[in-house]
Amino acid sequence: MELVDSKQKKLNSFEIFSISLANTGSKYPPEVAMPAILEEFKQPNTEFVRLGNTIYILHKGKDGKGFFKAYNADVPRNFLDNSRKFCVIAFRKFKMDYLVTEFQGQGIERLFYAISKNPPMPGMGYKVFKGQKTGTTRIVLKLGDRKKNGRSR
Repeated sequence: MELVDSKQKKLNSFEIFSISLANTGSKYPPEVAMPAILEEFKQPNTEFVRLGNTIYILHKGKDGKGFFKAYNADVPRNFLDNSRKFCVIAFRKFKMDYLVTEFQGQGIERLFYAISKNPPMPGMGYKVFKGQKTGTTRIVLKLGDRKKNGRSR
């Protein structure tokens, strides 16, 4: 499905999820995926952030560690900007130090490579892990260095 520039048109949440699921090749039809996503919002220690036509779901764990997913329907330039902003929000507002995400394909890996060229916070970096059997990619993202960013836990 076609990505939509959020600077031109703001989509509703259903449209964002639908476009994202279609573009990521979800093996689940929308009538199965949508209730599962809505249920995910209700989980304990779960936050969501909407930036442009991207919705991030953050599952906060212990000691500043968590897992996140991005549902994107925005154009690539905006998705990059949205993701940079999300990293800052996760670090500063939600006090996250490390985040993990898992995905198919290389789009998200390229996204974090681009962010790493001009990170929004000192000490930010990432490590990529490839699932040999599953074909998934996992990224562990270090959001920043609390001492260099002037914030302690």
